Amino acid sequence: MKPEEYTGREWDELLREMNGTQIKKSLRGAIRAEARKSQKIAQGKLSTSGLQVKGNTSDWKKGIRVRIYPDNKGAGFMVTVKARAASRKTGMGEKSMHENRFGFKKPILMWAEEGTKGRKTKTQTKWGLRKRKGHGTGKMGAYHFMDDAAPEMFQSVEAGLTPEIERVVQKVARKCGFV
Repeated sequence: MKPEEYTGREWDELLREMNGTQIKKSLRGAIRAEARKSQKIAQGKLSTSGLQVKGNTSDWKKGIRVRIYPDNKGAGFMVTVKARAASRKTGMGEKSMHENRFGFKKPILMWAEEGTKGRKTKTQTKWGLRKRKGHGTGKMGAYHFMDDAAPEMFQSVEAGLTPEIERVVQKVARKCGFV
């Protein structure tokens, strides 16, 4: 029987023949494919947001990243721009960091999504007054490109997850010799 002709009963039989690892692999593959589609949507919203900074913007698309939940947390994923600095303890590199024109790594996408507060410099130090007065260092407005992408991402996942699961289950079943 061809996979296109499967009804509910045939799917139940196929899933009974597959072991837990094969089912888990199928689900993770489908979730990974939908996560990539959502990531592309968010990257498109970033490019149309109007955000401009000086420096190399080639690392912006890599700054929007996907995290697929581990198996013990259930099936799912999230698309994020939250930055992570390099850690000596775990040996993991930085993620979602932008290299500015001075060569420093900064979490620009995270700041652009949520905006930053206005800050001021100090006029006094511990031992006395400085020669210059305190002044505002500016603030960054919120662009909300991830919030703008969220409804489109939800629609894409709702419409595409079931066909993607069917496609990946059929692929795994063919590899294992069930079809």
